[in-house]
Amino acid sequence: MKRHVKIVCTLGPASSSPEVIERMLKGGMDIARLNLAHGNFEEHSRLISEVRLLSQKLKYPTSILLDLPGLKYRVGDMRDVFGEHLKFADSQKVDFIALSFISSLRQVKEVKALLKRMNADMPIIVKIERAQALEQSSAILEVADGIMVARGDLAIEISIEKVPLVQKKLIKEANRYGKPVITATQMLESMVNSATPTRAEAADVANAVLDGTDALMLSEETATGSYPVEATKTMAKIALEAEAAFPYEQMLREWSRNILHEVDDATARAACQIAYQVEAKAIIAFTTGGTTALRLAKYRPQHLILAVTHSETVVRRLSLAWGVLPVMKPEPTKLEEVFELAREVALETDVARRGDLIVITAGLPLAVPGSTNLVKVHSV
Repeated sequence: MKRHVKIVCTLGPASSSPEVIERMLKGGMDIARLNLAHGNFEEHSRLISEVRLLSQKLKYPTSILLDLPGLKYRVGDMRDVFGEHLKFADSQKVDFIALSFISSLRQVKEVKALLKRMNADMPIIVKIERAQALEQSSAILEVADGIMVARGDLAIEISIEKVPLVQKKLIKEANRYGKPVITATQMLESMVNSATPTRAEAADVANAVLDGTDALMLSEETATGSYPVEATKTMAKIALEAEAAFPYEQMLREWSRNILHEVDDATARAACQIAYQVEAKAIIAFTTGGTTALRLAKYRPQHLILAVTHSETVVRRLSLAWGVLPVMKPEPTKLEEVFELAREVALETDVARRGDLIVITAGLPLAVPGSTNLVKVHSV
């Protein structure tokens, strides 16, 4: 994977067969989205199984995002609004849940409390599509695991001319918190019926990439459209082309001014700075829970971030993170094993050749979450 920005594809009637899903995976789908507003649990369960089987077969790290409908026009108890869907999500062990029509920080906290009582561990993506949620976006980002800029309903709430600047604001805000942000709605809408997008749509996708979004989302284009595979491939091509003009150095300088007084964040920033300065081929991050990779991604390095973890769950969750290619490997027990495994991963993924430089980040003592404190420049 040379593309930093990830692609979310909504599955539906047009993309429910194993053959189409496999072609979408090969075309660039990183995250499969299932919308519980449509279909039934049995259908969604089958699709989840299909994606995971094909992901395993192709050896592509792919995550499942389950979109929970919520209540558009009234507010109810969070158990009543999301309870049944949360139980289904937990039973399927999905990688992310997206909450629709959230209007307050309190509601997000209530859902998190509900998940805790269920003993369910699922990252929450809050869809920003209501004016109230937009007003509290910063506070929501502090407790959520990511956000989605849901431009359709947001345009109705705040008026359409305000959406472009709001999109930029939300993406920048999410970047600052180091939380994934998905830009969604009508990105390649003409491809529902056409094999090619409009020039305006191509520009829209490219601008979202240049704004710093972690992921781009296709909805009707892949769920009910006539060209789900072509839409996926087109999105990937536009994103890749836009990334050629991405201001990596500027972003690194900008985020380096907003430093946090934390060892693990300082380590991540230093790793990105060193990788840029020595022209390393990649950054190899050893991570137990995935936070090290997310901290690195926050600084938007030009280099691919190879996140090495022993957890299959973490592998799937990192499929949403900008510039991160998750790799599952046994957990090293000695520092020498860390360096040897980093070399092995760099060669296996074909990001480096013998004699190339890579930058390694890890934590000492090993296998302790949140202890990233080591940076090493290593010759493959």
